[in-house]
Amino acid sequence: MPLALKRRRAVLPEDKSERRAAIVRAAQELLARAPMGAFSVEELARRAGLAKGTVYLYFGTREEVLLAVHGEHAQRLFAALGAVLDSARGRADAVVRATLRFVRANPGFLPLAATCRSMLENNVGEQAAIEFKLALATRLGELGARIERLYPGRARGAGVALLMNSYALMIGLWQLADAPACLREALKRRDLRVFRIDFEKQLAAALLGLWEAAARGSGGGAR
Repeated sequence: MPLALKRRRAVLPEDKSERRAAIVRAAQELLARAPMGAFSVEELARRAGLAKGTVYLYFGTREEVLLAVHGEHAQRLFAALGAVLDSARGRADAVVRATLRFVRANPGFLPLAATCRSMLENNVGEQAAIEFKLALATRLGELGARIERLYPGRARGAGVALLMNSYALMIGLWQLADAPACLREALKRRDLRVFRIDFEKQLAAALLGLWEAAARGSGGGAR
């Protein structure tokens, strides 16, 4: 980015939107190298081609940037699920395959999702947290309603509950499967093998059971 453009003050809404998007893109690129977000605001600003102070015009803290990245990930996951719900008419196996494809294509999603609660509690402003939750609530409501139309007879809110339970399964299993560095060698022992988890295999089985149960509960045949 030319220096003159770096220093130009963003006045128009589209300029401000682009600056914010540039910061989020830079964070995504840095996360590809350090999935747990181990980078400074200075590094983020350099990557985005902006001054450090400019980052703080759009985000109050580094954690607010990470939260925005997680929000982008979540929106892409919603889009992937929405596409497969339309094309496969809510078939559970298709939903599971789409979810696994997303997780493989976005390796930073689960590490960031697992730290989301601590980010919200410790270093994210109230307004940023509310905006994040409102964006998720909107998409959850939209996608949940589509699920309920595909699985008729389900109680209102069952579609959102299914999505929330799926998300909880993903995070919980990932945390169990992601052994801390101090235990990775020890988990090769026979007496500790119960803690060795095939994440994708177990996630696929758990999600399939969850979505097939939802389909059966509707009286439909979406498998």
